[in-house]
Amino acid sequence: MMRMGWFLVAVLGIACGRSPFAPPAGTKVAVVPFSVSPGASVQSFDGDRSQVGQSLAEQIAEQLREDDRLDAVVVPNGVTPQGDLIVRGEITHINGGNTAVRVTAFAAGLVAWPFLFIGMAGRADLGSQGSVTRSDGTVVGVFSAEKHGDGWSQRRAIGNAVDSLGEEFGDMIKDGKYEGGHPGNDGYLAAPAATEPTARQHTVSDRLQELDQLHAKGLISDEEYAAQRRRLIGEL
Repeated sequence: MMRMGWFLVAVLGIACGRSPFAPPAGTKVAVVPFSVSPGASVQSFDGDRSQVGQSLAEQIAEQLREDDRLDAVVVPNGVTPQGDLIVRGEITHINGGNTAVRVTAFAAGLVAWPFLFIGMAGRADLGSQGSVTRSDGTVVGVFSAEKHGDGWSQRRAIGNAVDSLGEEFGDMIKDGKYEGGHPGNDGYLAAPAATEPTARQHTVSDRLQELDQLHAKGLISDEEYAAQRRRLIGEL
């Protein structure tokens, strides 16, 4: 029944020029606090990383609630999210920038506005990625983005970046038009590198080569060679 409801919404959305992924009126959205990815790059930031993810979730929910048709809440940590749509994500990188450079550039800019551009070198950066799924686990969309933040303090600069990210993600969800969400885009973490062969695999490979050499020199019979080769291959 739920699948049929979303199908009808998609058909009507297309007919009205809306994205088929835009949530219909009355949709309940549960936003899970964003985690900090284990592979996240964190530079020049001594604040509470988990609080950044919490603030981002709150900003997304606030942006969604600006649409009176939607009901959005932030799910407390440890609580199973319940809703028509579930928003999850992670912080991919935090760079608090250089507060001294930002302040100096701002002060100098009061005298000569071109100095304001120097502040760009000290601005903060925040990247994030996430997904939106239905209650049955069906993926509606994936997203990622990176935003810059300015401010007198590191905390304020990151806070401004959080606000910008939250507004952008919230708009993506409301409009059903997702951007990013794949390796190489904005805040998305790079795809994991291919794993190296294990030591066991290296050992078996070496032993197979030694076995070939023994057979080539006539030191073992064809039957012994075939039996040992089958045994070694079975260890891979």
